[in-house]
Amino acid sequence: MKGAWKKYLGVFLPMAVVIAAPIILRDDDAAAMNQAELRLEVITPHNELIRREFGEAFSRWYEKKHGESVYVNWRTPGGTSEIKRVLDSRFKAAEKNKSEGIGLDLFFGGGVYDFKGQAKAGRFQKLDVFENEIELFESGTIPEIQSGESYYPREYDWLGTCLSSFGICYNLDSLERLDLAAPTTWDDLGRPGFQKGIALADPTKSGSVAKAFEMLVQQKIHAQLAVNLPRKEACAKGWVEGLNLIQRIGANARYFTDGASKVPHDVAQGNAIAGMCIDFFGRSFNEALKEEDGSSRLKFISPVGGTSYSVDPVAIFKGAPNLTVAQEFVNFIFTKEGQMLWNARPGTKMGPKIRGLRRLPVRKDLYQEPYLSDMVDAAVMPYEVASEFIYDYDLTGRHFTPLRNIIRAMCIDSHEEMKAAWAALIRADFPPEATAKFYDVSPVGYEITLSEIKVALKSGDKIAVVRMMNDLGAHFRGNYREAERMALMTEKGDSK
Repeated sequence: MKGAWKKYLGVFLPMAVVIAAPIILRDDDAAAMNQAELRLEVITPHNELIRREFGEAFSRWYEKKHGESVYVNWRTPGGTSEIKRVLDSRFKAAEKNKSEGIGLDLFFGGGVYDFKGQAKAGRFQKLDVFENEIELFESGTIPEIQSGESYYPREYDWLGTCLSSFGICYNLDSLERLDLAAPTTWDDLGRPGFQKGIALADPTKSGSVAKAFEMLVQQKIHAQLAVNLPRKEACAKGWVEGLNLIQRIGANARYFTDGASKVPHDVAQGNAIAGMCIDFFGRSFNEALKEEDGSSRLKFISPVGGTSYSVDPVAIFKGAPNLTVAQEFVNFIFTKEGQMLWNARPGTKMGPKIRGLRRLPVRKDLYQEPYLSDMVDAAVMPYEVASEFIYDYDLTGRHFTPLRNIIRAMCIDSHEEMKAAWAALIRADFPPEATAKFYDVSPVGYEITLSEIKVALKSGDKIAVVRMMNDLGAHFRGNYREAERMALMTEKGDSK
């Protein structure tokens, strides 16, 4: 019993600290807010630890530079999907009332996709950092494009603050118990041995998970292009192969959770063998579970050639009520002090006060001494491996939102039927006709997704979208039931 407590204490204790932090620190927050001379309103999907560390570090930096105290008021409605709804509502109300702004200064954290959408709607203004620190950009210390990903636009109205990649977290104890090889590629998560052992998050609720699924599909398209198939044919074939892999992974899934942070937590506990997650979630749990000898039962890997390095940006809203302070917040993030906060060890000169954030700074010049020795993840060296996967927006970028909804219909809304069919296929050793039925994704082909599904989603006709999703869900449920029936018939035939 003592062994079990010791085993899981490393999971529950770090989580308890994160959960309790807002409660423990509430009185200090109230005092700081009341005493501060200035205030900054920031909407963010970042977790409590990141908010705390950056809020306090910026306040210290600003007071030292300007002699005034500032309080960062964090607005946290949820993930980027929830933030988008809040911003859409506020800007719609502001337009109706002919207001200049929405009472918010900054949008901090989330994916490039979300920032591009807000920028396209004209909701951001130019960042002064592009003029104040022009050498960072002219020297390539912060690149405009890396591994096909945009780190900032020519309009200079948002800028990537830290790097993000996607990968697989897995439990070494679970692999040993089940005699399974550690996963190294996205394809490995679709192996029958991982049946009922994969933890996944709902891509319609998590932009990071949706991006991971897009990486998976694009890798399949890249593979077809590599064998010199014509581009149109490579896209169509790679898209189907990607969706079929998602089906296998989805069929192995124990669940699809709304919260992406639940995935590494459950893998760490042993409630799942492996899962898909963003890099810093995996690294944070790896760190929390380290033994005295440096080993950890939870590992995180970036799949071979299966992920690019994108960024989490920051932007200032038009009509920001505290514009000068907002511009200084952005300036601070890109100082060496602000950048090192992402990955420096606690206790080092520029490190966090509470616990390591396990994010990777965007500034290239920090991946050398004397900074590298203070980093927790010094061995990662993202700019050296970024060329292993070159993201091509033209291949899957326009499919991003439709893909999220396809996965919902194909894997989530029909999950019970999918799992039952997958189990029957495994038992029957994948009879060809039943397997083909399981893999039928003809209503969501590469071209159809753009010409029909994307058009419906952008139409604003909620009834039409619901009808489309119901039709897709019915197609996949029917296919899975038929695949199960065919596999069972094969199994019975073989047993006679």
